[in-house]
Amino acid sequence: MDWITCTKSFVAVIQQGSLSQAANSLDISNSALSKRLSWLEQQLGVPLLKRTTRHLSLTDAGDVFFQRSQTLLDHWQQLITETTATNEEMSGTLHVGAPLSTGSHFLINIIAAFCQRYPNINITLHTITPGQLPDLNLDIIICSEIDNFNSASYIATPLFSDNARFYASPTYLEQYDPIESPEQLTQHNCLLLNQHHIHEYAFDNGLTLRLQGNFTTSNPEILIASAVEHMGLILISPQNVQRELAHGLLIPVLTHLQLPQQTTFAYYLKLNYQHTKTKCFIDFIKKSA
Repeated sequence: MDWITCTKSFVAVIQQGSLSQAANSLDISNSALSKRLSWLEQQLGVPLLKRTTRHLSLTDAGDVFFQRSQTLLDHWQQLITETTATNEEMSGTLHVGAPLSTGSHFLINIIAAFCQRYPNINITLHTITPGQLPDLNLDIIICSEIDNFNSASYIATPLFSDNARFYASPTYLEQYDPIESPEQLTQHNCLLLNQHHIHEYAFDNGLTLRLQGNFTTSNPEILIASAVEHMGLILISPQNVQRELAHGLLIPVLTHLQLPQQTTFAYYLKLNYQHTKTKCFIDFIKKSA
């Protein structure tokens, strides 16, 4: 008997819903499976399952053990996979979490290039809310710095820093006099990334401007598209409009005026082994940013 085998057997029982189905999936007898469960309960000193002839359910202790076991077994399998693949092409799945502001434009370009470089790695991108704490089900979270976050279980590494700036389409700007001073921006239609049509912004030079516009959204992708369609000016990170700038769809406005610098971080679980795919993905972002 050993911890890994017996824990895998316990998880299989819960996932399959019965001892017989779990035994069949593990290719062992019902009695052998029962011995593994009994050994596990004896080692832990608590019952994990409530068993009757027709029903199987978790105890409170069993529920806690089951939830954590799935994560730990995934990490264990990750360790095995990455250790045996040290001299081979990396493979497997990487679960990445990011808010829309990071994942919708900039990060998807990184992922596209990463998948081309590492075709055997599958990426699952999950949308998270800004400020959301790291999730054990995610290998890595890419987001702005999380306020007051201090955990001994996670590593936070800075990826890149930038300042949000103003952009507009050439067609929009051609309709008005040249914008030469920040104060002129208050007279323009500003497309805002929030739910308020009037918003104050404090810039890194100490200036505060009260901007207003006729369109707001919480989706950065839509905000960028609205600017490309000549609806107004946007205030956004240059990382998110690289493609539009390269194709001349948007151009900078008052390049010296920018919001205070904001750093994007990668948060990932602190493990006792090297998480090769996560490190590879982080390094790829740093080189691409």
